[in-house]
Amino acid sequence: MIQEDFFTNGTFRTILADPPWPERGGGRIKRGADRHYDLMTVEEIIALGEPLQRYIHPQGAHLHLWVTNNFLEAGLAVMKAWGFRYVTMGIWAKNKAGLGQYRRGQTEPLLFGVRGKLPYKKDKAGKRCQATTLIGGKLLPRRKHSEKPEEAQEEIERISYGPYLELFARQRPEPRIIDNKILTWSIWGNEVESDIDL
Repeated sequence: MIQEDFFTNGTFRTILADPPWPERGGGRIKRGADRHYDLMTVEEIIALGEPLQRYIHPQGAHLHLWVTNNFLEAGLAVMKAWGFRYVTMGIWAKNKAGLGQYRRGQTEPLLFGVRGKLPYKKDKAGKRCQATTLIGGKLLPRRKHSEKPEEAQEEIERISYGPYLELFARQRPEPRIIDNKILTWSIWGNEVESDIDL
């Protein structure tokens, strides 16, 4: 069994990423993600995989990758380029519809991939830790642009081993106490004081 706090040479067993996908809104009113922050091309997001390699635990890791519905195929390409094998996804089902042309977005996928051999995480009773594909198990409220629900992070902590790294972080998550241990995340992004260099 893997120790939750086991840390080797500054590497991480779980990576959460919410890239600034190139979502540009059309029309007279600017409604795309570029209204809120700088965007990256898919090629630039893929290129981050090279410097990221030194932070991925050599025995195995999990990747949780937020994608927009428009960039689902690109998200799968990023996951593969970063060295992870797609396994499944969670869906954030929002309580209100957002923007869209043919279908207005009311969901946001969180892709899940694995790398190497990392055993299932188990609870104190030896039971496998799991989550459903519906994040939080219910409709959750929409938030400020790009702000994700806390339930997603809690489910990641339930099914994936630490140490944890969040890429494209917009704020530092509050440390939480789980099983009498302080659980913290390392972060990287252009809106925060980063813990690593990419």
